[in-house]
Amino acid sequence: MIRRRGKPAPPPPPLPTLPFEVVVRILKYLFQSDQSATGKLLSLNSGVQRALFPVVYARVELHTSTALARFAELVRERPEAARAVRSLWIGPSHARSDLLSILSAPLPGDSAYLESLREEVYTHTRFVLRACRRLKDVALSGSLVSAAVVHSYGTACQPVRLTSINPHSFVSGFDAPIFRKVQDLTVCDINLSFSEADAIRRLPALKCFEYTSPKDYGDVVRDITVLRKLLALDDASLEDSLARLLLDARPSWLQRLHFRAVPQRAKKVVAALKEALETAPRGVDIAQAELAHEFVNEWDALRDLVFNAQGDYSRQVLGDDVGSWVDPSHALEQLRAEWRQRSVEVLA
Repeated sequence: MIRRRGKPAPPPPPLPTLPFEVVVRILKYLFQSDQSATGKLLSLNSGVQRALFPVVYARVELHTSTALARFAELVRERPEAARAVRSLWIGPSHARSDLLSILSAPLPGDSAYLESLREEVYTHTRFVLRACRRLKDVALSGSLVSAAVVHSYGTACQPVRLTSINPHSFVSGFDAPIFRKVQDLTVCDINLSFSEADAIRRLPALKCFEYTSPKDYGDVVRDITVLRKLLALDDASLEDSLARLLLDARPSWLQRLHFRAVPQRAKKVVAALKEALETAPRGVDIAQAELAHEFVNEWDALRDLVFNAQGDYSRQVLGDDVGSWVDPSHALEQLRAEWRQRSVEVLA
């Protein structure tokens, strides 16, 4: 007996074709949810690649010398990648990053290999900064913001936000021409020198200064004196500020100073500054924030790593340090998370 087969099922109706703009929106959402998919998304086709470039390269984070070199090579091959960058981080985000030692202070005993790596990083950084002409927000670590290096960056890009992460204790060149349009300056450093305070005060567009001082030792009076100088609350600084007022018809004055330190230190410094402002009002909003003691311990551990890593610091020793009860990577991760949060305004 021959059994008749039923009629084959009709083919499913064709799926509706989504407009290209909708597809791009979906892919942008996918990228924002999982940035590890960047390579796959950019390899779909040239149309998608062009559409996603402004999103994929809007915020670039370069945590190692290899990542910096690869991005510099990409910019040479694809200049449109540099034109898409709005927010840029160059520096370590983990205690095992080779940039910790590369961006340390040059010493007479440095190996030729370390010196060559340092020069390569400086060269790549100069090239990237000059190529990213639409850059609005930049975070630099170690010697990348030192007075001896930063004046070589030129003025091709003019960021309005600058973050300086300085466990290496360099004297920073905040008054370099590249920073003349900076409105928001964020610094994490043990101390501010008087020359740095002068440089910050000379920034013509500065509106907001956020300073994190990760220490629980030292003379509070020194911090107060340096910040008074920054606010032009001493006689010499006041005379200089008046001179600037005469030279510039529309001077830009600091509007907000945010000081973050361990609770007692932050309280004493801010109270002293507010008291000084009562006798010499400047229209500056002074705020304080408490810094956890855990962060201070992590920063101390990070500085220990920095100054030990300049010699023959083995990977085994580094592993022992990172595996101890204080992980210096946590401090870098927190600073990077805060920077990412601030960069949202630039990317919006």
